[in-house]
Amino acid sequence: AQTDFHFLSSMALDDEAEDTEGPYVTKSLSLLLCQPKTGRTHQIRRHAIRAMQSPIIGDSEHGDSRVNRFWREKIGFNRLGLHCLYLHLPSSSDNDEDIKCIAPLTDDFKGPLESDELATLWEEAAMRLPPLLSEPYDDRGGTFGRNY
Repeated sequence: AQTDFHFLSSMALDDEAEDTEGPYVTKSLSLLLCQPKTGRTHQIRRHAIRAMQSPIIGDSEHGDSRVNRFWREKIGFNRLGLHCLYLHLPSSSDNDEDIKCIAPLTDDFKGPLESDELATLWEEAAMRLPPLLSEPYDDRGGTFGRNY
């Protein structure tokens, strides 16, 4: 299985508090565009660990609970830091068209990224990948289409 990772932005927080209760907890993070090429899409979390020796923030199964707690308490990031922004489903027959959808970041994901502490990270990522700022889009239209 293979996933391609594309760098969007990275930063480290200046945190005055020292961790005295155990090993060092990283206070840096990166935003990446992940594109699964082969394998199952849920393997992105394992691929991130293998490719970058770094878990996805908020990953309670493959991540680091101390890192997750830091980001939850410091920034308010209280979810898995993984989001499907764009989905392209090839047609199942010659008569049908491909389906293309954009799902903007939800408030619980985008809110912490727009916080004062992470504003620079978010702005740089949005410059490199403008669809991060997109409205919902489904090229089929209809009930769950353009006006959803």
